[in-house]
Amino acid sequence: MKHSIFYLAIVLGSFFSCTNKPPSVNEDLRTTHIWCGAVDTSSAKIGIVTSHPAKARIAFSTDSTLRTETRYSKPFHTDSLSGYGTVDLDSLKSGSMYYYRAVLKDSIVGPLGKFRTPNADPMDFQFVFASCMRTGSESEIFRTMAEAEPLFFLNTGDFHYENIKDNCDENFRNAYRSNWNSNAQAELFRVAPFIYMWDDHDYGPNNSAGDAPCRTSALDAYRKYVPHYPTAFDSKNGPVSQSFKMGRVRFILADLRSQKIEPKYNGCERISMGSNFGTEEHINWFLNELLLAKQRRELVVWVSGIPFINHYDGPNYDCDEDDDWGGYPEERRRISNFIARHHIPVCILSGDAHMSAIDDGSNSNYADSSSTGIPVFHAGPMHEKPSYKGGPYSHGYSAKPYQFGVMRVKDNGGKEICVEWEARDIEGNPVKVSLQNETRTLAYSFCRDLTSGQNESTEFKSKSDDN
Repeated sequence: MKHSIFYLAIVLGSFFSCTNKPPSVNEDLRTTHIWCGAVDTSSAKIGIVTSHPAKARIAFSTDSTLRTETRYSKPFHTDSLSGYGTVDLDSLKSGSMYYYRAVLKDSIVGPLGKFRTPNADPMDFQFVFASCMRTGSESEIFRTMAEAEPLFFLNTGDFHYENIKDNCDENFRNAYRSNWNSNAQAELFRVAPFIYMWDDHDYGPNNSAGDAPCRTSALDAYRKYVPHYPTAFDSKNGPVSQSFKMGRVRFILADLRSQKIEPKYNGCERISMGSNFGTEEHINWFLNELLLAKQRRELVVWVSGIPFINHYDGPNYDCDEDDDWGGYPEERRRISNFIARHHIPVCILSGDAHMSAIDDGSNSNYADSSSTGIPVFHAGPMHEKPSYKGGPYSHGYSAKPYQFGVMRVKDNGGKEICVEWEARDIEGNPVKVSLQNETRTLAYSFCRDLTSGQNESTEFKSKSDDN
């Protein structure tokens, strides 16, 4: 019922904004896209696209009609090349639904968006995530994800498939504009905050790394056009890695492309090691984020755009791997040992592979000890041809197009926090897989004790401490 009322508000708002504009409004000036991101307990970031460069504000309220308790953002401008502009909303109430629209020429116009601020305390919530879609996709899958009423939508990579290698600034701008112009995507972006970490095709060419020809433009476009959380590194060419909290869950979005150093091979003989993080400063930031979660009794959701599970005896392993964690075994072992040593509760959400797959940790223990492996969930592709990468996966895989993942968090504030994973298809139905001669739903549930190992030292010291 609430869903229907919200869409009725969109229709009525659009009608009145088109029929009752005061004479002062330029009929050619309009808002063509809205979305939001970086939502926390008291703030959010709003992005809009206008048909022409404009001075704008955002009207926002907990009232879907924007008639009561309406507040306004500070003025901001949309730029002349992309038409895009962004502004922060502050002093919001936690655990509240907010509605927003653009203000142009002193009139509230354009589509209506909404978002919910999370609670400061432990809470139950649900979000959707997926990777890999064609640029400007109009797939029905976006409307299906919107109907799940998620707290947010997490894109785990390949937001577009432009494989940009030249004419850098213009091509990145056009790639974002193509997705902003999608009607199907807009229906999701208007009801769910957008959270995003790129992979190869939306950062650079296929299997791209830190030497991608348009690296600087990719980083600049991300910072300019994505309503993201604060990045961990401020330098122009620094990674766009970031973290944020929802209740007692810490999400760590690791940029494993812009700093990546690929291993070198002579045939199947590796002659130099590689690194997905690229620098000690970058991986130390990641390890410190893990420890911070441990200290604060939080579950970690690590967004790793590339497949984590791949080994020399796996079903899809190549001897010269360089584009998944199988080609970076020392770095993966270092991270796995660190997680095991400090008893950090972690799960991984992945992209890149055009499939949905779940592993309960049976195949993901790369630590030296016999500790429990890390649960891994791949979800996708949203709109791309299917493929099968990495593995094996304990709960099976589905290499079909038009798939996404749902993650539910159940947290009553006690010692444990529980998670439910489920892969769904374009119609919102559970994805089925064949496993051990049985047809099963691709789903998995688990709980983690947030107090385990709490008495041990959680002070990060040096590289020698995490080997």
